[in-house]
Amino acid sequence: MKLNLIIILSFLQLSIALAVTAQQRKPLRFELAAGAQSYYAPFLKSELSGLQTVALAGVQKSLNKKNTVGLSFRLGYNRHTKQGDALFTQALFQYNPVVAKHVEFGMGIGAGYQLSFYPSTPLKWNGTEWVEGKATKGVIQVPVLLSIGYRGIKTKTGLFTPYAAYQVNPLFRYSPDLTPLPSSYFLLGVKFSKAK
Repeated sequence: MKLNLIIILSFLQLSIALAVTAQQRKPLRFELAAGAQSYYAPFLKSELSGLQTVALAGVQKSLNKKNTVGLSFRLGYNRHTKQGDALFTQALFQYNPVVAKHVEFGMGIGAGYQLSFYPSTPLKWNGTEWVEGKATKGVIQVPVLLSIGYRGIKTKTGLFTPYAAYQVNPLFRYSPDLTPLPSSYFLLGVKFSKAK
């Protein structure tokens, strides 16, 4: 049920972005990224360990003529052998100023939802005994993104922007003792916008 809800919400977000863009005739930027994920945050006294795979795809709608302010909608997959695989969707408000004509800095903040699938059958205490628990866990994300890229690889089809990014995702509702649980993404990706 929750998986269907996350897919429906993602497609609804994408449909709204496409409809609004078609009305305003502003180009969309598409994004693909992959990297590593860890339950870590640099401002906590924790060690970077247990790196796992993360991948995402997204679409960004520009909110100004210079394409420096935008709203991104992302759908991703996070592989984790111990904590369980997860699907997530995020909406991020981003500011991407361009310096020296081609260097694109990125800052973003948003909200998201992550649905984790436990790798084994979980147990739950009902007050008197351990019973079988739910196989999934939904948590709220608050993604904060920092990135740097090169805006300027032009082709006949459009403009490519390769980038590197760090994103911290505090996870809320993970457990009563671990709220917020810091989750970090280290990403390499590319953004693409079609030629006008």
